[in-house]
Amino acid sequence: MSAELRVTRLARPLSPETEARLKSGIQSCSDVAFAYLAQVQVPERQEEPGPVLFVWLRPAALSAVHAALNLVCQAVAKAITDKTFLDVVVLNSASELLPTLEQAGCLLTEVDREERQRALWAADHPEAQESQQEPPRGWWPF
Repeated sequence: MSAELRVTRLARPLSPETEARLKSGIQSCSDVAFAYLAQVQVPERQEEPGPVLFVWLRPAALSAVHAALNLVCQAVAKAITDKTFLDVVVLNSASELLPTLEQAGCLLTEVDREERQRALWAADHPEAQESQQEPPRGWWPF
């Protein structure tokens, strides 16, 4: 990525009622393990920062990302009833952002603590992911 992202907490937080609806809606999406709500700016591409919902999908949901993302977007649409624009990003494909989001302190919800801990560990140990790209082969070819 050539442009550096600036990730912070929302400068203009959602109302407590809206944030509660959003959190509840995301928690009801069975494919979401955890989510962050942050303010993001790409200096070379945006004049103003904007709110972004980062969702981490459970591994089983990765084979049906479209369906999982549809449910997340429906939850967002039900929660945010004003004209607030909110980008949604599947964090699994941008796991290098996990430490930045953690540092910003913008965790919205954690449905699956073990999956979050696993994802954070993997983000801190990219060499372990590289070594697991091809599983070891056993004696039997099945």
